[in-house]
Amino acid sequence: MRNSIKLFATVLIVISTSLLKAQTNVYLISGIHSADVTASGLSSDLIDLKAINRFTGGIIVDQALDKYLSVSTGVIYKQKGFQAAESLGIDVAGIPLPLGAKVATEINTVNVPVMLKYKLQGLRGITPYVSAGPGLTYATSGAIRTKATAIIDFTVSNTPLNLSSDDYNRIGIDANIAAGATFPYGRGEFLTEVSYAHAMTDFTSQDFIVDAGIRTKGISFSVGYGMRF
Repeated sequence: MRNSIKLFATVLIVISTSLLKAQTNVYLISGIHSADVTASGLSSDLIDLKAINRFTGGIIVDQALDKYLSVSTGVIYKQKGFQAAESLGIDVAGIPLPLGAKVATEINTVNVPVMLKYKLQGLRGITPYVSAGPGLTYATSGAIRTKATAIIDFTVSNTPLNLSSDDYNRIGIDANIAAGATFPYGRGEFLTEVSYAHAMTDFTSQDFIVDAGIRTKGISFSVGYGMRF
C-alpha cells in the first residue's frame, strides 16, 4: 500500500508541475455525498448498514491535453461513513409514534483525485464529459454519533474516533468515475457532475477489534462554477 501511495504522489507532483505551466480551468464545487461502505468481515444478517447523506465541496483544476482529453485534479472535502438504525412503533393516545435509535459513523476526509476526462460533442454550448482515475484520500477526523429518534432526532452521544491509533488506515486510495456537463455563463462556465468513488484499501486495519474489512464508497452530486486562468 505504501508503494502505491508513493507512486500516486509522484504522478500527482508531475501532473501538478505541468499544469502550472499551462492555462487551466478552475472550478469551485459543492453538493451532496451519499456515503456508504462495504464490510467483508461483517454479516448482513447481524447488522444492516445504510448510507448517510452529507455535504461535499472543494476545488477542481482542469487542464486540456487536446480538443477532447484533459487531466482533472483538485482538493475535495467529503464526509464519508455509514449508519445503522433500529426502530419500533408505539401508540400514544391512539396515535402511532415511531421510536428508535441511529448510530452513524462519520469520517471527515480530504480527497485528491487524478482523473482523465474525455469531452463529448454537445449541443448549443453544452459539453458533456466522462472521467475516471484514482484518488488519494486522507481521514482528518471522525466520530460515532448516537441519536434517539422519535418524531425528530436527538443526539445522545458523540464519540470521537482515534484515527491516530493502529486500528485505522487514515490514508487510502479510491477508484473514481464521473459524468457531467459544462455550459458557458458570463466569463466562465457552470458545471454539473455525478461521480462514484470506491475505496481500494480498507479503512479499518488488521489491529481493529473485528476484522471488518470496511471500505468506503459513495455517490456525489455536485454543481459548480469555473473560470479560465
